[in-house]
Amino acid sequence: MSEILKNINNIPVRTWRWLGVNETNIKENMPDLKDYKLDPLTINNGEGYKVIDIKEKNSGIRFFENKKDIGLSEPLTELASKEFNCGYLIEVDEKQKIEEPIFIDYKMDGNNPQVIDNNLIIAEENSEITVVMKYSSNKGTEAFHNGLTKLYAKKGAVINLVKVQLMEDDGIHLDAIAAAAEEDAEINCILVELGAKNSVTSCKNNLLNLKSKANIYSIYLGDKYRKIDINYVMNHFGRKSESNIISHGALMDKSSKIFRGTLDFKKGSKEAKGVEEEYAVLLSSGVRNRSVPLLLCGEDDVKGQHAASTGKIDENKLFYLMSRGFSELEAKKLIIESAFNPITERVPIGEIREEISEYIRRRMVDV
Repeated sequence: MSEILKNINNIPVRTWRWLGVNETNIKENMPDLKDYKLDPLTINNGEGYKVIDIKEKNSGIRFFENKKDIGLSEPLTELASKEFNCGYLIEVDEKQKIEEPIFIDYKMDGNNPQVIDNNLIIAEENSEITVVMKYSSNKGTEAFHNGLTKLYAKKGAVINLVKVQLMEDDGIHLDAIAAAAEEDAEINCILVELGAKNSVTSCKNNLLNLKSKANIYSIYLGDKYRKIDINYVMNHFGRKSESNIISHGALMDKSSKIFRGTLDFKKGSKEAKGVEEEYAVLLSSGVRNRSVPLLLCGEDDVKGQHAASTGKIDENKLFYLMSRGFSELEAKKLIIESAFNPITERVPIGEIREEISEYIRRRMVDV
């Protein structure tokens, strides 16, 4: 096991070691880094915004400088920040609303098995942009992904980030999002985690000023011996700031999952509100499911609520669908897809929504 893959995705406040949720370790060797020679971008620039290869202009945002806790770990953040082989700087001009989503398609194959992407999205005041990133790999490719995406929404701006991970079984997926929102700004992250034998992800939002908002909507699917590790954090600094974490997942076979969701109300965040909900459906008796909802409070006059729900498929729903002619397998697939639909419908590109649906159906062949 490589040292860089040890002790990653740490929980904000440590708990009992025997629970095994404070951090995660990947028992794999770190591959030798290679160049990425594919072009994942279809459109470079348009009216009101620009997309620049991060190698040409690795611009920084002061908020993220010297931040050790923005990624999965300091070494992995260093790797994505300094030894990246791809990535983009995306800037939206003030008062520009970009309706067409920017699509970045990170594909991994035998000649390009590694994506180490460093991305920065900056939305100027009262602007709006949607960016869709897809990560996929060819069957038989021992793909490795380590990514860092930083989002900065200035006053009144909106950033919509969609990440769809459809890697094959041999892959390792490590992905971190670090976001900051100024006054009246909003950041929405739609995260679809369906593939890779090891999937470790974090999304840390900082609500800096008055009425800043952040939302995370995610789905995950575990099958075979897949390991899923999730760490979502909402740091409330601003007064009347608002956040939501909504996550739906399904586990089957011998898969395992750790979900960490944290609402942290910092001093000065009076009248802030945060909601966290995670729903997991267990389709097999051999799965291992662990959820750690955290509510941290350094300020009074705030509202925070969290819930984690775990259980088997509703037998009444299953019976109803089977009485209408569906087989048990078809009925289970339909129930899982219906649970995922409110989140997958937020993906703005129809072809990718179809690809997600097909991927889920393929994964659930032997439920």
